[in-house]
Amino acid sequence: MTDTWPPRAVVDEWLRPYLGTWDVRRKIIDRLNASLILFEGQAFVTPHQFEEHGDTTTDYATLRSSRTYRLYSESEHVTVYFPDLSEFICIGKDASQRLVHQCGPDLYRGRLFFRSPDAWAEMWHVQGPRKHYVSLAHYRRT
Repeated sequence: MTDTWPPRAVVDEWLRPYLGTWDVRRKIIDRLNASLILFEGQAFVTPHQFEEHGDTTTDYATLRSSRTYRLYSESEHVTVYFPDLSEFICIGKDASQRLVHQCGPDLYRGRLFFRSPDAWAEMWHVQGPRKHYVSLAHYRRT
């Protein structure tokens, strides 16, 4: 992976329906701290980037939050990269997918559910020495 981004201008047809703006609602059950964390915001998907902005609410405060990933579209999948261009996951064309990502000592096991071009969901089970949570997010086209 080079520092030049985007690496190409082609967007495969199967990715095109998911481009645009999405409303996001995420619930995180933090088993380590016995707490519930809620996120509400918007996601913006372009041919080369996934970006989320919104409010994260805990028992103690509401904070502005954001995350950004780079996207590299190929004919059979999209590779998702962190902002430093290290690889995160590959997303295929299937309506339901299982994902695994090892991040140091933390194991991320995920599921993606593409219900329609107007709704999809992601679920993550994360375990590590300082993490133990389940996250479920719903995306709906605005």
